[in-house]
Amino acid sequence: MITQDIRQPFRHFGHRLAAQAAGCARSIGIVILLAGALLLPAGALAQAQGRSQAHSQVHPQARSQERPQIQAHSQTQTQATTSEPKHAPRLEEQWKEKLNANTVAIIAGSPEETYLDISHDLAVVLNDENLRILPIVGLGGAQNIRDVLYLKGVDIGITSSQMLRYFASTGELSGALDQRLDYITRLYPEEMHVLASRDVKTLDDLKDKKVNFSEAGSSTEITARDVFGLLSVSVQEVNMSQADAIAAIKRGEIAATVIISGKPAGVLSRIPASDNLHLVEIPFNRTLENIYIQGQLEQALYPNLIDSGQSIQTVAVDSVLITNNWQPGTDRYRRVAKFVEALFSHFSELQKPPRHPKWQEVDLAKELPGWQRFPAAQDWLQQAKFEEFRTKYQAGNAAPTTPAEKQRLFKEFLEWSQNESRKQR
Repeated sequence: MITQDIRQPFRHFGHRLAAQAAGCARSIGIVILLAGALLLPAGALAQAQGRSQAHSQVHPQARSQERPQIQAHSQTQTQATTSEPKHAPRLEEQWKEKLNANTVAIIAGSPEETYLDISHDLAVVLNDENLRILPIVGLGGAQNIRDVLYLKGVDIGITSSQMLRYFASTGELSGALDQRLDYITRLYPEEMHVLASRDVKTLDDLKDKKVNFSEAGSSTEITARDVFGLLSVSVQEVNMSQADAIAAIKRGEIAATVIISGKPAGVLSRIPASDNLHLVEIPFNRTLENIYIQGQLEQALYPNLIDSGQSIQTVAVDSVLITNNWQPGTDRYRRVAKFVEALFSHFSELQKPPRHPKWQEVDLAKELPGWQRFPAAQDWLQQAKFEEFRTKYQAGNAAPTTPAEKQRLFKEFLEWSQNESRKQR
C-alpha cells in the first residue's frame, strides 16, 4: 500500500515529462515556421512546414512508446527507495524490546535525600545485561506513593512506613491502599534532623517561631506536623527547599528546618563549623513510641553540628520499598520479580563499602504489619528460610522420602519459621 502511494506521484511525473516533450516539439515546429517565413523562400518554407507537421505526427507515437519506459524507471526508483528502509523498523523494534523488557524504574528522592543514594547503589550493584535499574529523582516519600500508584512507567518507589499509614487512614489516594500496594522489603530507619542556630537550645525554644517543614505536601511536612503536634510545640510553618532553608537560617529569617533522611544526610554533612549551626535534640517519650522508633545522631557523622563526644536523641521512621499489586503473569509483575531476585541474591554486596552505610541496617526478612509483601519476595524468603532450617536442623540426616516424613519436616519448618518471626518483632 505504501509502495502504491509513493508510486502514484511518479506516474503523474512520467505523464508530465511526456507532456513537456510534446510541448517542446510543438514549440520547435512554430520556431521553424517563423524562421522560414522570415529567411527562406516560399518553396523551402513549404518543405519546412511539411517536415514540422510530420514531426508532430510522429512524436505522439514515440511519446506513447517512451511513457512505459519512464514509468518503469520511476517504479524501479520507487521500489529501490522503499526496499532500503525495510530493515530499519525491524532494528528499531529490537532495540525497543531490549531496552524495555528488563528495565525497572525506581522513583527515589531529591539529591538532598538518602533515597537517591540508595537507588543509585541498587543500579551499580544489580545492573547487568538482563536487568537495568533506572533511578528517578523524586519529591520524597509522600509523592513517591502517588507516583507508584498513578505515574506511568514507575515500577517501584521508596517511601516511609509513616506515609503508608497516613494515606491508608485518609483514603485520599485509594479506598483500599493496603490492597493496591505491596511492599518488597522494609529498608532502614530515617532519622528526623532539626537544624537551628546555636541560640536555640531545645525544641521548646522553637515555639511560635518560623520553622521550615520542607515542601508543601511532602512526607517531611506531614511527619513534622505530627511530631511537633504530639510534643505540643506550636510553630509557624514555612515551606521551602532545604538549601533555601539553611540559607534563611543563616540570614536570621527562620529559626530552624526539619530534615528527615537516613543518616548521614548529605545536605547536613557539608555545613561548615563557621556557620554556627547545630542539631537540636528531639525527646523520645510515650506520646511518640506507638508510632515512631527511637533514633540517635552521632557526633562522628556530624562533627560540625554536634559537640564533641556527644550524641543526641531523635525519632525515626522505617523506609520501605513498595510496588503495585501487579497481577502474576503480567509484564510488570515479571520485571519486578526479576528485580526482587537480583536484590535478594546480591544483598550482601550492597552491605559492603563503598555503598551507603544504611544498607547495614536493612533486614530483608523484617515484616511490615498490616501490609502484604510482594508475592515473589515472599516466595524467595520462604525458600531461603527453608534452606536455613534444613541446614541447621537436618544436618547429617537423610532427606525425607515418605509423605509422612515430608509432612513432619514441613510442620517443623513452620514452627521454626514462626519462632524466628517472633524474635524479629
